[in-house]
Amino acid sequence: MTYIDAGTPPSALAASPHGRAPLPRYVEVETSRKCNRTCGWCPNGENAARQGQDLMPWSLYSGIIDELGTLDYSGWLAFHNYNEPLLNERLTQEIDYAKSAVPQSKPAIYTNGDVLRRELFERLVDSGVEYIRITRYPHRADTPPSFAAIEKWLRQAGLYDRLDWAFQPVRQGLAAVAESGASKVEIISPQILESYNNRGGSVTMLPLAAPRTAPCLMTATSATIDYHGWMKMCCCVYPDTSDHARYVIGDLNRSTFLELWNSAQMIAYRHAHAAADWSLSPACRTCTQPLPETRL
Repeated sequence: MTYIDAGTPPSALAASPHGRAPLPRYVEVETSRKCNRTCGWCPNGENAARQGQDLMPWSLYSGIIDELGTLDYSGWLAFHNYNEPLLNERLTQEIDYAKSAVPQSKPAIYTNGDVLRRELFERLVDSGVEYIRITRYPHRADTPPSFAAIEKWLRQAGLYDRLDWAFQPVRQGLAAVAESGASKVEIISPQILESYNNRGGSVTMLPLAAPRTAPCLMTATSATIDYHGWMKMCCCVYPDTSDHARYVIGDLNRSTFLELWNSAQMIAYRHAHAAADWSLSPACRTCTQPLPETRL
């Protein structure tokens, strides 16, 4: 079988010689549940599901990672979705295990930075994290991005003099960007109302965008697994709401990564999304989520 559709880059959707979809370029394994924030532009602001902490059972986590290792996975491996990963005291142990079992993978951390200070930053860099994104969310969605807000946080975190920061615009707003060894670091002051989307309708404070006419390659290039072990259609799915429960592909407590990645449901989504057909996934009709920079 092939997953090529007119206008879709063949490199993204072409099937492997074994008839399977190519492995994703980006895998999110959300290894913990809790987020310390309830932002209005996130489903966590309208749902209490992430107020307590649970860690993905180690046997489940290690099984997922071991399978990715046997597949010689070489893409990005992130430890977040709707959680705040730095609240997970086991995080650096998880990264160490991933680097050992999947040596070609590229660990990534997306965080709000509330608990990030220089000592933890150094531990993340030393553990081999290749991309660290710190998004400094404001209290109000209409707050404009600010280099001053970034600099204030850098000083509080003890990182202002740690790296040679370049201050520049980015897609989401303004950022300070630097490199530390093999790690790329971005601290972003976001422009919420102009660059954020309503996560398939699960965020009611953000307006619906115009109907989407462009194809989406999220289901072809990325896999998202939440702390339950559920593989989801994409990172925007928030299965704690009834409208999104339908977009859970399956449970990795009962199935392998490859079985779910190559399941009939995922194949159907890839075909439809490559043709900008949202009939199978109505939540996608007004989604404006772009592929994160780490997926390039």
